[in-house]
Amino acid sequence: MRPAIVIVAFNRPDNLARLLESLARANYENNAVPLIISIDYIDSSEHAEVVDVAQGFVWNFGEKVVIQHEKNLGIRDHILSCGDLTQTYDAVIVLEDDLRVSPDFYVYASNAAAHYSNEKAIAGISLYAYEYDEIGWFQFYPRHIGGDTYFLQWAASWGQLWTRGQWASFKAWYHPEKVLTAINMPDNVKRWKHSWKKYYIAYLVEQNLFFAYPYRSYTTLRDEKGVHNQYDSRINNVFMAEHKLKRAFLFSDFAYNELKYDSFFQPVSRPVYVPTLNGAVDIEFDLFGTKKLHHVKSAYLCSIKPCKHPVFEYSNKLIPYEANIEQAEKGSYFCLARKEDFQDRMPFLHEGNKLYHARKIYQMKQMLTVFLSRVIAKYLQRK
Repeated sequence: MRPAIVIVAFNRPDNLARLLESLARANYENNAVPLIISIDYIDSSEHAEVVDVAQGFVWNFGEKVVIQHEKNLGIRDHILSCGDLTQTYDAVIVLEDDLRVSPDFYVYASNAAAHYSNEKAIAGISLYAYEYDEIGWFQFYPRHIGGDTYFLQWAASWGQLWTRGQWASFKAWYHPEKVLTAINMPDNVKRWKHSWKKYYIAYLVEQNLFFAYPYRSYTTLRDEKGVHNQYDSRINNVFMAEHKLKRAFLFSDFAYNELKYDSFFQPVSRPVYVPTLNGAVDIEFDLFGTKKLHHVKSAYLCSIKPCKHPVFEYSNKLIPYEANIEQAEKGSYFCLARKEDFQDRMPFLHEGNKLYHARKIYQMKQMLTVFLSRVIAKYLQRK
């Protein structure tokens, strides 16, 4: 498979130039690779500079096409128009202009697309590897059993590949006025404005589909201030893979349920042996406390939320976190109980205690919660 590279550009000429430089250094294994630079319209001097950068860039690996849109599409329609280029090309690798790519990004993406081309449950290939979930910014530890990929019910937006068939299936489902209320996905995602991604996540959930994700990233994000970012950030900058020691990719088999994660970045529901029940029960996971109870469908839940009548309590010392439950690692961080024995609202001291022992990127309010809860807890211990 020989995917086309599609760059989503707007009003950041310096970013576009850096991305193009990283593309020029990549390995294409002597393939002729089409490069399409799609530029959304804005009446500004930066727009003219973006056009100049795109037109002046010399692409030595195949044809180069510069698309200049005559009106402002906005990010949702712009991404959709780039996905529609699968009508011309067998597959597209979509890169927004604030990304950088690994020298091996193209080799990885084309091989992954070929491997999963007949797997109907795969609706896209991610080039980006998450270090933190996008719901609560907790450190994310997907299980690794030896392969190069796992499966997540979350649309990739920081470097992604769609084949013609994958994109056609999504577009047959998609409607810009589609109501997402009844779809079992994070509530805050449903409220995203100007987002194509929330629709693709909804599509994955409703159709029970997944993206294939790498454990090592083939893109990284500059996370600069822009239209949708109020401040510069380093949250999503990640280490990029290099393959100087050549080896074949080992793509994971989709049949492995332990490699599948839902739209809350949680392990998919599965049977787990529970010592106090002397048997296995189907358990749903809420290991970050970010899944509201109305999203939980299983009778049993494992969560950090407040719980009465716990069936079993687990540590969070093993990585990945679900290993604590599967190996019955006793502790006081996760509780297993029936869904109705949990409450969504976390009292102040409870939340502070859980956050104190978590691995995450903290918001200012959360840091204050941790600090004050520790002070209060120590005061109460002295009484």
